[in-house]
Amino acid sequence: MTESTTPPPPEEPTADETFTWTQPPASHGATGSAGAAATSILESVRDAVDELAERAAPSVRELSARAAELAAIAADKAAPLAKRAGEVTADASGKLATRSRSWAADLRAGTPTATGETESAEPTPGATTAAEVDLTETERPTDLS
Repeated sequence: MTESTTPPPPEEPTADETFTWTQPPASHGATGSAGAAATSILESVRDAVDELAERAAPSVRELSARAAELAAIAADKAAPLAKRAGEVTADASGKLATRSRSWAADLRAGTPTATGETESAEPTPGATTAAEVDLTETERPTDLS
């Protein structure tokens, strides 16, 4: 662990120890300059984003207008279908209500009383029998257009 005091052999190059630092050593003021550099970079990025937004605004406006036009066209085409679907649904709902009432009346007509007899088959006002309301395949809506 002792160093040799003998000079190196002449065939080996010697180290150049004339290099020195040109900047002063880092101190607390150096972090301030790093913060200033970071702030400068962030401002440059912010300016670039603002410029990009200004240039893109007309394109975004045009795309938004086209999307709104497409939504309006779709709504115009869907309105008659929705209206027809609503009419068909209302019609089917009415038929279902009529069938339910008649089924309930038929059930009540076959219910035995306390004496063991069945009740009279008097229909409920406005009710129809199951024979009167027969929802066949031809009455069911298949095409909504």
